[in-house]
Amino acid sequence: MTEITGNVFLSYKHEQKDVATVLQESLEDHGIPVWRDIFDLRPEPLRDEIRDKLTSPDIACGVALISEGVAGSEVILEDELPGLRRRWDAGDGFFIVLVPHPDLSATDAKPILEKASGPINLKSWKMVPLEAATSEAARSISKTVLQERLRQADEELSSDEPIECSLDTRDSPAYSIDPLVVIDWEKHFDVGLPSRSLWEQRLLPSLETTTDFLNEYASGRTLRFRGKSHLCSSFALGYSLPSVRGTSTTWMQPSRYGGFHEYTLSKSKEDSTIKGKFEELDGSDNDLAVLVNVLNDVSNDMENVRNELPDFNAELRLTPEVDSYDDLNAGQAVDIATTFRSEIRKALQKVSDTETIHLFMAVPTGLAFLMGQESNALRQFQTYCHMKDTGEYKQGPLLQSQSYTSKPDQSE
Repeated sequence: MTEITGNVFLSYKHEQKDVATVLQESLEDHGIPVWRDIFDLRPEPLRDEIRDKLTSPDIACGVALISEGVAGSEVILEDELPGLRRRWDAGDGFFIVLVPHPDLSATDAKPILEKASGPINLKSWKMVPLEAATSEAARSISKTVLQERLRQADEELSSDEPIECSLDTRDSPAYSIDPLVVIDWEKHFDVGLPSRSLWEQRLLPSLETTTDFLNEYASGRTLRFRGKSHLCSSFALGYSLPSVRGTSTTWMQPSRYGGFHEYTLSKSKEDSTIKGKFEELDGSDNDLAVLVNVLNDVSNDMENVRNELPDFNAELRLTPEVDSYDDLNAGQAVDIATTFRSEIRKALQKVSDTETIHLFMAVPTGLAFLMGQESNALRQFQTYCHMKDTGEYKQGPLLQSQSYTSKPDQSE
């Protein structure tokens, strides 16, 4: 039986490994785990290993890159394409996406596919051309795979089962469960923070697509997230899943005593003692600084990069009246997230010409997610991430407000 949380089997001719890498990275950016062979490092692929992998239930679908070289590949024509067909023939949710290389049209790809051992069902399999070997063009393939993956999950999961998801930027994913959506951005952070162009051209568009599809296919279920993520990334995820959308969301926040706190805005608030302190400044720019000092005071490290920051018109500090939290529970997290929103709204009434909110956080990862959910439609946010090795804050993604309408009550 095919596991809906399994990997994509990526089939390609090794001369096209650069194009295959573009496809793989796009799929992974959209939360879709990929298995591809690395036999381009060896003189010949281990065909038995490929055959075994194609029968494994942890392969949930196949994506086949069709290039001219496939016409002469015994491995693809005799093993991979027939193996994918046999999985599809089983009728247990396995699906296949054929991707003509940018140099081929769909019409050109068909005679190459017809060389495969056994019939290829071109009428029932999805064919999505790759217009160019770029991440933007590859997004159409990722959308197709993600949509079908979520549709299959919607059919198989019971109505009360959550959709398990993860976001990792600090380590590669490793869980005791198998999330359906595995957003693995670790490689984009391994030499520092992503550039602004990488955020704008790849990561944020991928995040928007993934969260849009999750909202569409949640069908009243909870979206349950976990992971080791930089705060700017978990805030961006929450920002893409604002509370106004009406989808139930939870971040599984590890507790220092073992297990998890389920951080979700649907929990009842508990007093966190968080207080806001607003100070209007003489700055000439239309920028508001917001400092959230839950785990520690961000001021000193923020001062390390003061000469790189705008001339703020005001500063809002959110600080608890307790020295530290023993273990921030879900109710306290909700209180901080909602206070965060209300205090920013009060500040914006006083400095109404503000265009950008600059956010500096020292908070648990799951709280950054909740704060993101409460932030859409305030103003655009320039996020910052703390760099432990230098003690500085570096710019994360710039998040621009979007308009969302409330989702109808699922019980209606």
